[in-house]
Amino acid sequence: MSGWLVKNRTLTLILVGIISSCTFQSMFLNVSAQALPYPPLKPSTFKVVRASWISPNLTFSAVAGDTNIPLYVTVLNIGNRTATGMSQTLFLNEPFTNISGGQQAKAFYESNISPGLTATTKFILNISRNASVGPHILRMRIDYLQIVSGAGATLYLEQQAEVEVPVLVTGTPLITIYSVNVYPRETPPGGNITISGTIVNTGTSTMSNTNVSISSQALIRGAFIFIGQADPDIPRPFSATVQVRRDAAERVYPINLQVKYSDSYGVGHISSAASAIRVAQRTPATPERTPARSPIDIIYDILLKVYRFFFGTVMGALILDSGR
Repeated sequence: MSGWLVKNRTLTLILVGIISSCTFQSMFLNVSAQALPYPPLKPSTFKVVRASWISPNLTFSAVAGDTNIPLYVTVLNIGNRTATGMSQTLFLNEPFTNISGGQQAKAFYESNISPGLTATTKFILNISRNASVGPHILRMRIDYLQIVSGAGATLYLEQQAEVEVPVLVTGTPLITIYSVNVYPRETPPGGNITISGTIVNTGTSTMSNTNVSISSQALIRGAFIFIGQADPDIPRPFSATVQVRRDAAERVYPINLQVKYSDSYGVGHISSAASAIRVAQRTPATPERTPARSPIDIIYDILLKVYRFFFGTVMGALILDSGR
């Protein structure tokens, strides 16, 4: 019996030693297999390096009244981590709107943006006709996922950044309106006037869907003149006859002329000009009044006709004159 106990104690000690050794090895392996901790997290930052109209690489102008005009924005990842899944929100204020008239425009960039690399996105905007010429600043929010690798896994952390986008509006339209003439310059209510002028494409490429519209509060209805294709440096005359409202008050009314056209990139443009018409009621001329005749003059005329009948024109006049 005592021998059996000794053997069991020996076996127990061996098992305890084996278990302790395995536990120690397991702890050692866990410690040795642990990877380096995640490096300190620092959000990626972006910088706008280019903002251009119509083309991401070429230089084009944007003019007040332009519609459906592309704006390309290029940002540079100046951080130390890769970004992906980038979405951009451009916050718009006067004179800019999106194509439906809203105050935000969105764009997306699906590829990864490594540190030191750029990403270009495209927005479609409208510019109001009363836009001031010069630089404008738009605020843009960038939402993205920051890629962080470590501990045998890759994390995608949601991040956000804000940048400013500088854009420029110029004051030189591609089509110019000149030699505007209104005839007559003054007309009564209900009268007709003829408005004429000439347009010329001062750009270097052909414009399409060109049309001229004429409007004024003085007119019963405006006029629409379709011109179509407008080639560079070729004058295109236009003319329209319109009627003034019969109830138009007597005063000077402005006349607005507007030319709409599209360039080869599909961007819509507007050029404007103005004239005026005076509405005034014409006063009919007062007929000259015949001076009143005396009774003697009336009798003289009667006798002159009688003597002319009997003695002829000359003799009748001589007889009457001698009698006077």
